[in-house]
Amino acid sequence: MTTTGTGRNETLRLPECPRAAEIAASVRAGRGSAAAACTDALERIAETDSRVHAWACLDAGQAMAQAQAIDAAGPEGVLAGVPVAVKDIIDTADRPTENGTPLDAGRRPDTNATVVRRLRAAGALILGKTVTTELACGAANETRNPHALAHTPGGSSSGSAATVAAGGVPLALGTQTAGSVVRPAAFCGVWGMKPSFGTIPRTGVTRLSRSLDHVGVFAGSAQDVALGIDAISGDDGLDQASAGRAPTRLAAALALPLGRPRLAFIRQPGWEEAEADAAAAYEAAAGELGAEPLTLGSPFAAARAVHLGIMRREVAHAFAPWVARGEAALSDIVREHIEGGRAINADAYLSLLDEADAMRRAFEHAMRPYDAALTPAAPGGAPEGLDFTGSRTQTMLWTMLGVPAVNVPALTVGGLPLGLQVVGRFGADATTLRAAAWCAARLQDACP
Repeated sequence: MTTTGTGRNETLRLPECPRAAEIAASVRAGRGSAAAACTDALERIAETDSRVHAWACLDAGQAMAQAQAIDAAGPEGVLAGVPVAVKDIIDTADRPTENGTPLDAGRRPDTNATVVRRLRAAGALILGKTVTTELACGAANETRNPHALAHTPGGSSSGSAATVAAGGVPLALGTQTAGSVVRPAAFCGVWGMKPSFGTIPRTGVTRLSRSLDHVGVFAGSAQDVALGIDAISGDDGLDQASAGRAPTRLAAALALPLGRPRLAFIRQPGWEEAEADAAAAYEAAAGELGAEPLTLGSPFAAARAVHLGIMRREVAHAFAPWVARGEAALSDIVREHIEGGRAINADAYLSLLDEADAMRRAFEHAMRPYDAALTPAAPGGAPEGLDFTGSRTQTMLWTMLGVPAVNVPALTVGGLPLGLQVVGRFGADATTLRAAAWCAARLQDACP
């Protein structure tokens, strides 16, 4: 049990959650059960969620019935009996998927998303659905940061990051189109990974941007992140972005001894936004980890504008059904994205895609001497207030490039978590996660 201060001088006692790997091993061996893991998770959530508000849908009776069914079937799988939270833009046939908007109140999909089916095939218990910002790019909802209740948990995967940080569940799914896995992981002080674009199929996940949407995982450890991604990755025959992709083997990669990686330290994009104490913390971490400074060249100067243009053009297309059903009910933020996207014509959109491709090639070339790169996850700790979920500038480039990005919860600033982002070359997810795990261990040894 940990006690965390808040921006209002309050304290919130955060229960400790067992690791997913520990729960699954215990359940498979018969020492534990899915029902017991479910009961424990519900008790932990009850301790904090009246203040944190991480859950959009949590039916204790339904969860327990499913846990008992897992036990009756003879639990097996890498996630046997593990309670998992699922962001509320990911379809679940037995629970509502409301996308954080009143336009979808009560919406019940006919089928499960691929990632939900795969979690269940791995033995996991889908405990419930977590709060998202509106349509994963609009107005924030009510979730608070467990480490400081007056501060944002980040977005759009607000509830998934917050419930892992609050000790509710050991594993949660989120999505990232700009920074919605890495940023809330950084603000909430948990591990979060957005693997390479296409690694995890998005079938059954509400689409924002066909070129930028990723599914990612939050957890309390690098090992649990690896287990989660391994269970849900690989081609499903339905998402073209995942065509031909084999399931990852991240857990096996982490089980090997960790050697010192060759690290770069990239300040851009958005270094000018970094608060002084955060910038100092990042510089000190880079020095401790032996990272070499690397400056990206001119092709990256327009990264933020290119990302935003691609996202808005594709959001304007993808959100047509919600516009048709009630544009006036959408928040100003969502309408701004839609209107901005409508203003981008076909030639301009294709030019943006060309610029993104040029940056991908340039980054691959720049990273040839390195295994991974360190870069800020955010300009500082979580901002106070719940309306603004924090700057996305530090994460947008890596999302657009489609490269793996990991939040390492190893730093603090002003009493709040500060994420160190580790990024790698496209497809080098195992190398990137191994580098992130090495960084975490090295920083822990340096600051016991």
